Amino acid sequence: MAAMPGKRRMGDGYEPHVDDVDGRLIYSLPVDSGHVSLSFEYEIEAGDLAVLLNDIYRRAVLHWVLHTKLQRTVIGTAEKISQADFRALLSEILHSPIDNVEQLIQAVNREHNIHLQYYIGLDLAQAR
Repeated sequence: MAAMPGKRRMGDGYEPHVDDVDGRLIYSLPVDSGHVSLSFEYEIEAGDLAVLLNDIYRRAVLHWVLHTKLQRTVIGTAEKISQADFRALLSEILHSPIDNVEQLIQAVNREHNIHLQYYIGLDLAQAR
């Protein structure tokens, strides 16, 4: 379900973004898998947005870890990611020690046969 247009708080174009919709912060992420394109939306808190705006590395990690996991839901090989699942992932990436974040990246790399550092690096280069 697409959120009603709100005030953009982060991001633009075809990238992860946060909108303020009637006082609720909505993190949206477009995901493509083959010929299927979907947008996923999850509610976040003001503290989460503060980290996303101030820490481009963690913002990039969230983007690519979540994108990788959501792609599997698009093609039907994984269960949908609920708000609670997203909240747990968000807390791990945005609010835990950086060593935990790096361990999560390695776990996702192994589980999905991917090298997330490459994609994270693209986001970091674009942010500069």
